[in-house]
Amino acid sequence: MAKTQTILAFLLFNFFISVKAQEKLEPLLERGAGQFEYTGYEPLKNKPITVFYYIPTQGDIKKMKILISMHGAERSGLIQRGVWRNLAEKYGFIVIAPQFLHANGYTENDYQFGGVSESRKQFILKPAETWTYKIIESLFDYIKQHTGNTSEVYNMFGHSAGGQFVHRYLLMNPEARVEKAVAANPGNYTYPDDKGLYMPAGKSAEAPSWPFSLKSTPFATNKQLAAYFKRKLVILIGTADTATVGIDKSPGANLALIQGVNRHERAFKYFAFCQSTAKKKGMEFNWKLVEVPNAGHSSAQMVYGQATVRNSKLENNEKVYHLNDLTDKGAFQILISK
Repeated sequence: MAKTQTILAFLLFNFFISVKAQEKLEPLLERGAGQFEYTGYEPLKNKPITVFYYIPTQGDIKKMKILISMHGAERSGLIQRGVWRNLAEKYGFIVIAPQFLHANGYTENDYQFGGVSESRKQFILKPAETWTYKIIESLFDYIKQHTGNTSEVYNMFGHSAGGQFVHRYLLMNPEARVEKAVAANPGNYTYPDDKGLYMPAGKSAEAPSWPFSLKSTPFATNKQLAAYFKRKLVILIGTADTATVGIDKSPGANLALIQGVNRHERAFKYFAFCQSTAKKKGMEFNWKLVEVPNAGHSSAQMVYGQATVRNSKLENNEKVYHLNDLTDKGAFQILISK
């Protein structure tokens, strides 16, 4: 009898443990649109971010692709969710749009430039665990845990300042589990060059180092550059994104003499430099540069792949876009459809 009771107690104990384990794996994020505050990355828990998300109302959540979409200088995750929302519902993928607000301590140096240096004016390396970039991998694991999703990789999209975030994120995080990425219409770039930025006459730009090049940083190694060039990265640029208002004209970006006079020109210069560098070093280069005809400085135009994309407002001023306007030339085609 004692032996039977022992066996029964053992079985009940294991059943209890199993139930508790299943409870921990229960999805906590509901289907549809939602948002939550995230402080799960311990080194930056005192700097919360709001995460906007959309999970399709139908389909197997476990098998869905995960897309992380980075906002521009307007700092709105709501805009990024709205751009992708109807596409996510129809084509069955999860959209995650983190929002990094100035009010929560995310300056330009912390967002576009990842908090890698203490200052954008002088390179003073910060501990890697405090970089803003490190939140993304932690957030990816959180989303998987709280949806039951089993993806091993995720895709990334970033527009404008978000495009700056995305390309620097890939450069600075060789271990990041990114499958494909699109940097759309960035205003400036980090050149993978240990000599720094130079004007056409050969004169060094003021502040030629980070965040505009890798001069005087420990990151211009062949190992790090090889990992960067090997990424499936698309520089996506609108052919009409030619305005000079709003793009970085600081000494590092060098008044357009180095990086280009507008975003369109800067995209071509940066791509050509990286392609040439990879070739010289004998490194695999998996990037592409893609133009969206007649598109300007717009997330929706870059995602849908054309200059004219209709929208309608939902509650809370969230704009969503018409599926009939989708083409095969934008970020959706690159990241999800292919």
